[in-house]
Amino acid sequence: DYRFAASFFMLLWNNAFNIACGQFIVAGAAAAWFFTPNSEKGRRGSTRQAVWWAMRYHLGSLAFGSFIIAVVAFIRYCLLYLQKQAEAQKNRVMVMILRITRCCLWCLENFLKFINKNAYIQIAIKGHNFCTAAKKAFFLILN
Repeated sequence: DYRFAASFFMLLWNNAFNIACGQFIVAGAAAAWFFTPNSEKGRRGSTRQAVWWAMRYHLGSLAFGSFIIAVVAFIRYCLLYLQKQAEAQKNRVMVMILRITRCCLWCLENFLKFINKNAYIQIAIKGHNFCTAAKKAFFLILN
C-alpha cells in the first residue's frame, strides 16, 4: 500500500532529521563556545545560539542531508521486504542477491551518515550549504 510506504518513509526521514538536528546543535554549541571571547564565556548561551542557527539558517541543509539518508534506508528496507518474499518462495539465488545488495546499501548508508555528520560540523562552523559542506568534509577526511 502506498500510504504505508509514504508513512514509513516519513518516519525514516523524521528520524534522520532529528539526528541531524542533534548533531548540528552539538557542533554549533561547541563552535559558538570556542569562538566566544574569554571575557564573555559562560554569559552567552551557546546551546541556545546553536538551536537558533539550526532553526533559522540551516534547516534546509539538515533536511536535505537527512533526506539522502532516508532514501537509502527506505531502499534498504524495500529490499528486505523483497528478500522476505523470496525466502517465502524458496528462491535462494534471489535471496543471496538481495542480501548482497542490502549489505552494499548498508555500507553506503553508514558512509553517508559519517559524511553527513562531518558536513553538519562544517555547516555549524563555516555556515556553508549542505553540498559545499559535504564536499569540504569529504576532502578534509581524505587528506
